Amino acid sequence: MKTLPILFFSLLLWSCAFANHWNIGPTRTYTLPSQIKNLVQDGDTIYLDAGTYLNDATKWTKNKLSFIGLGSGAVLQYSGDIPNGKGIWVFESPGASDNVYIENIIFDGARVSDGDGANGAGIRYQANNITVKNCKFMNCQNGILEGHGSVSTSNVVILNSEFFNNGYELPNDPNYSGYEHNIYISASADTLLVMNCYFHHPRGQGNSLKTRAQRSFILYNLIDEEDNGYGSWELNIAQGGLNIIMGNIIIQGPAGANHGIISYDAATNTLEDFYFVNNTVINKYGGNARFFNISPASGINTFKVYNNIFASVPGASNSMFSANIPASLDTSHNIWGVDYMAFGFTDPSIGDYSLTENALQAINAGTNAGFTNTGYALTPVSMYQSYTSDLKLRSIIGGVIDIGAYEYGTTTGIYENQQLSDISIFPNPFHSTFEIGLRKQLWKDVELSIMDSNGRLVLKKIDHDLKDAYNTAIDVHQFPSGIYFIAIKVDGYHMVKKIVKE
Repeated sequence: MKTLPILFFSLLLWSCAFANHWNIGPTRTYTLPSQIKNLVQDGDTIYLDAGTYLNDATKWTKNKLSFIGLGSGAVLQYSGDIPNGKGIWVFESPGASDNVYIENIIFDGARVSDGDGANGAGIRYQANNITVKNCKFMNCQNGILEGHGSVSTSNVVILNSEFFNNGYELPNDPNYSGYEHNIYISASADTLLVMNCYFHHPRGQGNSLKTRAQRSFILYNLIDEEDNGYGSWELNIAQGGLNIIMGNIIIQGPAGANHGIISYDAATNTLEDFYFVNNTVINKYGGNARFFNISPASGINTFKVYNNIFASVPGASNSMFSANIPASLDTSHNIWGVDYMAFGFTDPSIGDYSLTENALQAINAGTNAGFTNTGYALTPVSMYQSYTSDLKLRSIIGGVIDIGAYEYGTTTGIYENQQLSDISIFPNPFHSTFEIGLRKQLWKDVELSIMDSNGRLVLKKIDHDLKDAYNTAIDVHQFPSGIYFIAIKVDGYHMVKKIVKE
């Protein structure tokens, strides 16, 4: 499998020659989704007007249905136990409720009684193939709960979505088992793709993401337990499989239930290959913390951990591995930070873990992680900036990949500011001198840093007088020819540009 299955994205392009369109909303003929559940046919599209739809749970029984929330999104909000015992929207019949597409819908408050399993879901999916895009799951026992014993080939795609405050409803109950999660994917899934999503504040010892899928691609997400989240594992690989976890920011908060980040619970799938590449992993718990907990003593064919940043709060007692260390362990070019606030991240206080010029351990310090045993390239091509935005293109700058989820010199957009377009650098390429054109004369503070292609600082200039200059010449004739990066900080904003000395 050299690329993700085309089926992932073909799910977004369904068409049906005789499909109907339905409009749901407070001013429409049908005011609740459940009113059309017996009217829709295979291939129909249901548009939901923006607004809140209270206590309306529906089991859908047709194939190739598309649901699209309009405007700011449709909110399906439930209070109390859901009578169907499963969830707000349920697709429970393989062959009769397959190939679902859901976009721009908020699922809020899914709950069923303890007698019904206490595992109410925003979406309970038991059929074949589902794509969820631009959705939000909040205050549910499970955000998405997927699986059916008779299904083994389902493809699950979750894109640009948010998961907040899901798990068992009693957030800090130490006696509860914590079987409810932001996402739970069973072994009925052949392939799971979770990309550009934001997980935060789990409750009730829930996992941020638990998967039993045969193949799981967990790419370019922000998974943050937050300061008051009370969850279990951030990632729970429940029975192995092929797992590609790449380009994520994964943060364990200070108050979680078991103080562990990634769990590998069993080795029972046909494939048993684990790839953990170019992630940024932060532990904020000050006690005994585990980065990987490996239950099986044997059976894991590949366990590759490359190009990751692992960082912590000072004074924590961190274990990279607990329980078992896989015999197949292959680690390379990972780095450890004892104080994540001093590592060189842009601004961890607001969740910006992109790199500054001070992250010298990480810049141009990675290695080529190669390919999976199935031929999937282990080189990240994107970077997370916000689940509401497109992923940022990741280009390798300086010829060697940086360690962690971000490439220095490729801005994530967090600190972008229109004023920085008033700065220019010319000529580029240059021979001995280049000029910085500030264009404006209103700057208060200007700071210039120049790094070589290995990320080493070769020149730093702090000059408050630059605010009054139109052009400023920088003489670097003594530098050898090659690629350099100039970081410009103007009144607290950052810009990085590549320059070339001939």
